[in-house]
Amino acid sequence: MKKVGIILVSFLLVTLISLTARSADLPIVAVSQFESTVGNEGYFRTKSNPDNYEAMLETQLIKVGRFTVYERNKLDQVLSEQGLQKDLSNNGTQLQIEGVDYLIYGSVTKKSSEKKQMRTGQFSSVSIVSTFGVDIKIVDATTGEIRRAEAIEASVEAGKGLATGNFQSSESSANGLVEAQRVVAKKSAALLAESIFPVRVVDVDGQDIYLNYGDSILSVGDRLTVVREGREIVDRDTGKVLGSREKVLGALEVIVANANFSIAKKVDGAFEVGNGDRAKISLTASNAKRQKQRERKGRRI
Repeated sequence: MKKVGIILVSFLLVTLISLTARSADLPIVAVSQFESTVGNEGYFRTKSNPDNYEAMLETQLIKVGRFTVYERNKLDQVLSEQGLQKDLSNNGTQLQIEGVDYLIYGSVTKKSSEKKQMRTGQFSSVSIVSTFGVDIKIVDATTGEIRRAEAIEASVEAGKGLATGNFQSSESSANGLVEAQRVVAKKSAALLAESIFPVRVVDVDGQDIYLNYGDSILSVGDRLTVVREGREIVDRDTGKVLGSREKVLGALEVIVANANFSIAKKVDGAFEVGNGDRAKISLTASNAKRQKQRERKGRRI
């Protein structure tokens, strides 16, 4: 009995050490406060909807499984002590945050719900589209260097209706803006993930092309550009690696997104794809329709 107990304890210790070592190898990421440049209502600091996007982004980064996410309350304490909270949006900010590799911050640049109407004779159709957008920056926390800066935006159809004469039919969702925020949070996590650990083809089985990321950053219907990387391009004067040669192979569309991997198909003709080819996500614009749509009845036109 004692031997079994010793073996069990030893196994748990080895597992704990293994998990700790694996965690220590992951980049440490922290999400700071996003300022709002739209409206004067202090959107992210209201009691009714505090820090929605930031919390969503943290959740997505954890789901990716390739980062250790630094607790935001600890980060706020550090930044408050350093007096840098108001200076984060300046490009020249020099950050030295102990234990953090990358800091994510930026501004909310768009938050709206618009009604789009179209009239044809006696008929009138209306759709409500919620849009959310951010300008996001990824900073090396030890040097203050901005490593990536992108604008990410998503639009979600939050409702639609049809009217003719005295008859009206409509369906709507109060969560259109929240859904748009989730799409942007997913794309924001993808920005960091693919900057450090690129999306790559890991297997090809007939028409099925397997990618190394799952539903943490990819969704069914996402389009990706697949490229084959060549030799590195180096600046002769500075010695800085500027990137690598790339041959665009074609476009892929995600048809299955699981927890650990996704399956895509070719969408623009025949081209050869091999293991190790890189797939680039479209980050600057994203459109997503509301997921719960009324099922169409009868024959299709």
